[in-house]
Amino acid sequence: MQNVIEELKRIQAAVTNLIEVLESSPENKTVSATVGEIRSVAILEEIYRCSGSVTPEQISEFAVKYGKTPSSCAGYYSGKKPSLKASDDRKRRLLTKQGEETVLAARHRWGDDWLDRIPQSIIANDATSYKMVIDF
Repeated sequence: MQNVIEELKRIQAAVTNLIEVLESSPENKTVSATVGEIRSVAILEEIYRCSGSVTPEQISEFAVKYGKTPSSCAGYYSGKKPSLKASDDRKRRLLTKQGEETVLAARHRWGDDWLDRIPQSIIANDATSYKMVIDF
């Protein structure tokens, strides 16, 4: 009987160790971000997933999808380091190097699949405060 108890304790220790390893794994950690942070990067992530080139109509669709107005996307094209630019023929919108860096930084911080894990019903609701913190 003592051998059985010792074997069960050994198994218990091994299982406890395995649980600790799995719980500390990056895949099992949730991350937090404000709705504003998520919304600002979500559109860029969508464009990144479209090989960095979309139509102006797609930009507008992404804006609405993430609780923004299409006109609010103008900021992506301005400043010293714009995230988006128009193609030479002005028919497409292209992710700039800065835009790509922003996406890659978010992926590093939140994981490559972050956009698939966010609670879309909260992010898409334009009444949701930009300051609200979301765990995903």
